[in-house]
Amino acid sequence: MTEKKQEWEISYSRENPATPPEEATIADFEKSDALVGQTLDGRFFIEKDLTEGGADAGGIGLVYLAKDMKLMGKETVVKILQKVALKNPDLIRKFQHEKEALIRLDHPNIVRILDSGTLSDGNLFMVMEFIEGYSLRRKLRENRKLDFAAAAHIIESVANALSVAHSKKVLHRDIKPENIMLTPQEDGAERVRLIDFGIARVEEARLAPVTTVSRGIGTIRYMAPEQLAGVLEQTSAVDIYSFAIVVYEMLTGELPFNPQSIVEMFQLQKEGVKVSPRELREDLPEEAETILLSALAFNAHERPQNARAFGRELANALRENSAADVGERKSDFPKTALINVKSDPNPMVKPTEPSHPAPKGDNSILSIQTLPLKSSKMAMWGIMLGGLILATVLGFLGLEYWKSNNPNVAVATPDKTSADSPKTNPVTETNAPARELSYHLIVQKMRDGKPFEEPFKSSGQEAFENGYKFKMNFQSKEAGFVYLFNEDKDAQGKTVYNILYPTPKTNNGSAQVSAKQQIETANNTFSGSPGTEIVWLIWTSDKLDEMELVKQSAFDAQGKVNDEKNAEKLTGFLQKNKDENVEANKYSANQQIVIRGKGDKLVYRLELEHR
Repeated sequence: MTEKKQEWEISYSRENPATPPEEATIADFEKSDALVGQTLDGRFFIEKDLTEGGADAGGIGLVYLAKDMKLMGKETVVKILQKVALKNPDLIRKFQHEKEALIRLDHPNIVRILDSGTLSDGNLFMVMEFIEGYSLRRKLRENRKLDFAAAAHIIESVANALSVAHSKKVLHRDIKPENIMLTPQEDGAERVRLIDFGIARVEEARLAPVTTVSRGIGTIRYMAPEQLAGVLEQTSAVDIYSFAIVVYEMLTGELPFNPQSIVEMFQLQKEGVKVSPRELREDLPEEAETILLSALAFNAHERPQNARAFGRELANALRENSAADVGERKSDFPKTALINVKSDPNPMVKPTEPSHPAPKGDNSILSIQTLPLKSSKMAMWGIMLGGLILATVLGFLGLEYWKSNNPNVAVATPDKTSADSPKTNPVTETNAPARELSYHLIVQKMRDGKPFEEPFKSSGQEAFENGYKFKMNFQSKEAGFVYLFNEDKDAQGKTVYNILYPTPKTNNGSAQVSAKQQIETANNTFSGSPGTEIVWLIWTSDKLDEMELVKQSAFDAQGKVNDEKNAEKLTGFLQKNKDENVEANKYSANQQIVIRGKGDKLVYRLELEHR
């Protein structure tokens, strides 16, 4: 067998596995390698000490490579509390929190716990899966800046892992390149896994109560401001901030902050990112930079709150840029002025060799090249004709550029009713004025049916708790008609709708709004089983009879669209006009989401997660 790399980047040999000796019952923690060659719990043969190689560096445990003798020598990682930690209740609690975090989390992008127990001397241990590969830190040392495709894969994988952790009420609180493991796959990709939940915060912990220690713990250069300050009430925004620092480093090769102390780090964070990512990497898409910087906002409530949504949006922005680059490289023409346009129904532009005349019988209508012409008169006519065609082409391009920069110029589009007409995208293929509808949420945290914090502004990109109340604030750039519907399923699985706006008590029951009129819905409550609430935002330039009928149907049934025909009308309308032609800036610093489109209707599907 050949040597391989294990989780902590230390080489070891699998040749001639030793026969496990008698079971060890008491660990000598004065020497971390004292357990090598012994067996824990009658099952795990300790093969190698990984602690000195960097495993759990600065942590509270000793880490070993071990073989599971009940599973044919399957390699595992064993973590045991250090002797000094046994005298500290807080450190024991941390160990128990890590254990419970891993028990709660079962996800392909998170390291798995396999077993746990207590030695005869009372010391705790846990057994985790062995991850073959290397850390993101090593990859960054070798590459410094990652290409967009590789970065997008890692971003999405870690974001998914964090989203699952947050849904299970676990905060990792130590996101850094050392805690992101990469395992090469046969298809050339890398499997990504998040490790080391050693300082995780576990809400409603069963194995140990949540610590009330207020001091900041973590790795300074990757810690969120509220974590540095030791704020007790921390949210998913803590992990998203730390992850954003890792992403900044992946894309630029630099850290956004380089402090010498906790105090300096906090001050730098308060001042904001001084060097934008695009200053360090010019080809970084603007959209990706906007999303990334939003996650580095100093105030937690101004950051994205949903890790999965943050990761997906950022990864997509990077992938789209990467695909665009590939397309541009494939479609580049050679840089040459030697053009030969053939008289073909679909003429192709080709470079021609300057040293070869056009072959006899060639039916070219134009050949701008160095050719042995028969007379200076022919040459003059050729130049004049070439100049005329060139002027025509430049004039056409100039006209198109002028039209594209003048929104009031009408552009002919194919008849949508024609089966042979190509489908057009009103956002990109017309010059109609842009429509805009902006919104934000006002959320009120509730506990035992009573408010326990001041209401806060939200973009809706976070996961809310059941019982929280919310109302939506929105305004339209121009006058029109606005409708809001909540989509749900009944007991039979049939789609049902509830109207959120207008209601008989809001705006006098009218859907009509003035330009820039501030509209606020009534309070709604997140309730029922955890999941995703779907809210449809609809703006139309003119009153539509079908939407008015749906509205009145809901008014007649205390907010529910009970009439089956009207529910079907609404479903058809949403499917026909949904947000494929609508763009939304989901990561504005002030939590305000702006939806844009160029048609006479804006239909946008908003997802609100609650648990």
